Amino acid sequence: MLENYFSQVAKTQEEATKLNQRLLAVQAALEIAKASVSASTTHSGSKTLYDLDNVTKKIEALADAIQDALETDD
Repeated sequence: MLENYFSQVAKTQEEATKLNQRLLAVQAALEIAKASVSASTTHSGSKTLYDLDNVTKKIEALADAIQDALETDD
């Protein structure tokens, strides 16, 4: 979905790597959000709106946490 979002943007290989890592973290966060929103409950309509509202407020923090967890100390 976002594969070419940063194409032709990076000026250096290091910048390209960082942008790609961020893209992967955001994609992972979106997959988690998608799974959360699509999980079934008895209150499907209101739960979906509630979940989407929460996801939009926290997607950046989730992507940050995923990226932090994947980074290695050099």
